[in-house]
Amino acid sequence: MMLLRQTNIGVTLKMMDMSGKYLYTIRSANGVLVENLQIFGKSRNEADAKIRQMYWRCEILSCSLVADLSARAPNLKMQWLRPNAA
Repeated sequence: MMLLRQTNIGVTLKMMDMSGKYLYTIRSANGVLVENLQIFGKSRNEADAKIRQMYWRCEILSCSLVADLSARAPNLKMQWLRPNAA
């Protein structure tokens, strides 16, 4: 029973660490540099596949994880915000 819990926790933590938005800098097939391209993916491989579908034969110059799903801030509604006191 203890081994099952450790395995489930490991899988859950791995999935939380990998999913999110990835920030790319690529060079397209015709040589145009595209920066600050954000793609959502459950993993880096999925995000790479999405990039390659949109930019066929592109060269990925850099990629970094921008945000993961576990660190999302709750949505704020306008009535919750107070204007600054003058």
